[in-house]
Amino acid sequence: MWGHLRESPAAKKERIRQLSERLATPDEKPDLGAGRLLFEKTCGSCHRLYGTGGQLGPDLTGSGRHDQGYLLENMVDPSAVVNRDWRLSILSLTDGRVLSGVVVEHTERAVVLLTLQERVTIPTEEIDAISQTDRSPMPDGLLDQLDDSQIRDLVGYLQHPTQVPVGN
Repeated sequence: MWGHLRESPAAKKERIRQLSERLATPDEKPDLGAGRLLFEKTCGSCHRLYGTGGQLGPDLTGSGRHDQGYLLENMVDPSAVVNRDWRLSILSLTDGRVLSGVVVEHTERAVVLLTLQERVTIPTEEIDAISQTDRSPMPDGLLDQLDDSQIRDLVGYLQHPTQVPVGN
């Protein structure tokens, strides 16, 4: 009823532990403006924060983002806890196309699918099959493309209680 919940694999738990240790260095302060730019580039196409961004993922403005552990767990292993409203669905269509995204509406006549690029309404007669996965649309490894200072900036921005100016 709620969604999907699973234990994170040991390797991901270790990655979270390592990141927590690195972020615990008190003399290295995050550049919040740079963190905002990283959010807009890395997360903002799917997530909203302070009224801007995409809608494929949850709005982060009111989430538990003040908790560093919560943030790291969700960024390192986004499919460990997935609310049923945000699970990835795969639609096989009668014309051979396969679409994936989040089903935001499902009626007798149509399915409304939110993809990274668009919100699309598909008549039910054009759908061969719908499968809902236990996965988040958010891919694994998003932090792997960032260095330690970028991760510090992004997490610092996400934890900040108000919007900040864009960095350089």
